[in-house]
Amino acid sequence: MSHLTNLLRKEVKELMTGQMIASMLLMIFMFAILGNVIGNVQSEAMKQEVRISLLDLDMSAESKKLTELLNSQQNVALTTLGTESTEDALKIADNHSSSALLVIPSGFGEKIDNKEGADVDVYGIVRGLGIMDTTNSAKTQVAVSVINELIAQEYVREAYPGTEPSNILNPVRPKSFIVLRGVVSEGSPEMITSLLMGQSVLVPVILMIAIMFAGQMVITSMGMEKENKTLETLLTLPVSRSTIILGKIGGATIVAFIMSIIYLLGFGYYMRSITPNSSISMPSLSMGVLGYALLGVSLFLAILVALSLSMLLGVYSQDTKSAQTMIMPVTLLVMIPFFLLMFSDYTTMPTALRALLFAIPFSHPMIASRALLFGDYAVVIAGIVYMALFAVILWLITIRVFRSDRIITAKITFRRKR
Repeated sequence: MSHLTNLLRKEVKELMTGQMIASMLLMIFMFAILGNVIGNVQSEAMKQEVRISLLDLDMSAESKKLTELLNSQQNVALTTLGTESTEDALKIADNHSSSALLVIPSGFGEKIDNKEGADVDVYGIVRGLGIMDTTNSAKTQVAVSVINELIAQEYVREAYPGTEPSNILNPVRPKSFIVLRGVVSEGSPEMITSLLMGQSVLVPVILMIAIMFAGQMVITSMGMEKENKTLETLLTLPVSRSTIILGKIGGATIVAFIMSIIYLLGFGYYMRSITPNSSISMPSLSMGVLGYALLGVSLFLAILVALSLSMLLGVYSQDTKSAQTMIMPVTLLVMIPFFLLMFSDYTTMPTALRALLFAIPFSHPMIASRALLFGDYAVVIAGIVYMALFAVILWLITIRVFRSDRIITAKITFRRKR
């Protein structure tokens, strides 16, 4: 047991370098800064007062009523212009830092009185492509829509005195329910999308980061051992080959676990900062204590499979330079289920595509993050068993390779034929 402890200490010390610690801390700092900046910009954009300039070329009672309705809107600063030219009004509105110019053309009041419908020219003044600029322009359209609805309500009150205008304008009010895998919940499909984005997107992102970084560390460690000629020395020690493999994978697992927690906290804070009001609670779609425990086991086994596969690929690396390319198969196996599950659910995929998805071990934690919301424990447990068998097979293959001469001689070269 002391040999394993020494190997674990050696691997963790080699992997947890100052450069890696600095990069993880820098990533946390970037997540915090980006989350605060984007969240504050969005919050300020929603609270900021919208400046609108108005040019009334009709000067009728209806146009004045429209001006009063605009003035009564919250977070709207209205500036009435006295010029008779739209070109001059645009220049004045730009000087007043207005987000839009509304031009009421001649004949507006007459068309409103005749119930013919009248046009209002809206000139959106966009000074940049930032969130603040585009949000203010969108708010102008919202203000016009509100005014449109208020005028329509006046029409209804005149035609049907004593009747609630909303009962005429919207006689049918849909009450939405969702039936998903036999579970009935009140809400809309957009709620399901927001729920899945909040609870199941975080798992694939953290899994990708952990697997790619941890796998890179294992393969790079093997490349360094061969490049520095320390692998031969390590193999001559009175330590079993399985203990050496366990020490290397165990050390990388510890570092990957620490890194996953750090990235999980940083990325979670970033997501909460940019979407502060996106959390939706649906009691029928939630994970309990057992669900989170199974998800943790699934994540652990996925990382263990990735490290075992990386250890096997690291045998064929000759130095740290070649180790950079050996991680590509692992990265590809992580990216395939990520993109497949991003655009489709595993229950609605064609049979062949679903078989490919289930065959990739790294897809099971991503599937588990969704299946556990519906209490589908059979799929999750089957995935755990599959990943455990996959890890054992990789472990046995790696031990067999370590016990042979291929641990020293194995390599992949691309030679150009003459």
